[in-house]
Amino acid sequence: MRSLISILTLATLWQGGALWAQLAPVNELGLSWGHLHVTAPDREKEAKAWITLGGGLGYNLSGNIPITFPGIVILLRQREVTGGSAGAVVDHVAFRVPDIEASMAKWKGLVTWWKQGNWGLKPEPGTRPGQGFVTSPGGVKIEILEDKSLQVPIVYDHAHFYVPESRLQETQAWYTKMFGAKPVRGEANTLSMPGGMLVFSKSDAPAALNVGRSLDHIGFNALSAESLRVFTKGLEEKGAKFERPPESSSMGMTSVLDNLGMRIEITKAQGGYFDLKQLDAAFHTFDEGGRRQGDPPRQQP
Repeated sequence: MRSLISILTLATLWQGGALWAQLAPVNELGLSWGHLHVTAPDREKEAKAWITLGGGLGYNLSGNIPITFPGIVILLRQREVTGGSAGAVVDHVAFRVPDIEASMAKWKGLVTWWKQGNWGLKPEPGTRPGQGFVTSPGGVKIEILEDKSLQVPIVYDHAHFYVPESRLQETQAWYTKMFGAKPVRGEANTLSMPGGMLVFSKSDAPAALNVGRSLDHIGFNALSAESLRVFTKGLEEKGAKFERPPESSSMGMTSVLDNLGMRIEITKAQGGYFDLKQLDAAFHTFDEGGRRQGDPPRQQP
């Protein structure tokens, strides 16, 4: 309880809950960016670091701690990890800020012998003007880009994939076919989804999959149980490889593997982390495991 109170207090003091944040409207396939699933051995510290970065504490709808930014939800769970995100297929994620110098100075924090004022964030300079990097205490690599036209403190920008050159076009075509991602004019190897982009760079050798690392997987969002059902049916018709069969649960779940073997989750009504009015009726019908009220407890394997 004390941990939850301390996180709540920091969220209130830092951004007032980041009330300006929300997910983007969905595309023609009924999807937008939804979440980044982050695993950390010290979840409370990780949550405080993401709040220090500029996120707000979302509504408590699942077993994860939700940290909300415009365009994305960071879902935090506690577990040991096999490594940070750097060097994996999704090597890092990116956010934009209006003043990178001011933001990087803020994230360095006031550090003394008795207190680490930034909760373990590690800011580093970028390789070009208007760019910086921050690593979360759990090991998620975060690129920071300056956008002087931005009217809010921070927004989600993209996830950055590293793919063997021979599979670069194939991978982009897969995301276009399955999720409706669209090429960005004037930006090579960049696709757009509502809420952010997917950026692809060539790697000399296959990168490690993200599962088990600090940035475990990415996720997209459908608005309701019905829209998730329709979208999942479309995936089946397109020949998607399902890692986990579609299931009914409080937030819904369809989990597929991309052409590289990366886990992609599609859930529904994740706008509820920002605004409870965006939850659908199914949230109140099923628990996280898919049980209805009155069903017997499931047997543990």
